[in-house]
Amino acid sequence: MISRSMVRRALGLCIAGAATACANASNTPGNDPSSRTTASMVTWSDGKPAISISCDQPGGCQTRAVAMCKGPNYTVLNMENMPTRGDMTMVRGAASVVVRCA
Repeated sequence: MISRSMVRRALGLCIAGAATACANASNTPGNDPSSRTTASMVTWSDGKPAISISCDQPGGCQTRAVAMCKGPNYTVLNMENMPTRGDMTMVRGAASVVVRCA
């Protein structure tokens, strides 16, 4: 007979696994519903490749940049409608960023 604690543990692991799988942003170009972003490869003004990311919320841009660069090592080349230190409480709407992986 299966005890209640075993059933609770198994259910908890299933929920945690599902949440982790859904929370990871895509590391390939295209639309990503989990982070509500769209990423595409572009050529920057210096002729080198970069990643353009448009997002519904600024946090989504950062999440997608980390996923696309496989870590936090990236350089921001351009950003639009992103919050800065003094105005993070303002509602800004959709944002975009162009990054290059380091």
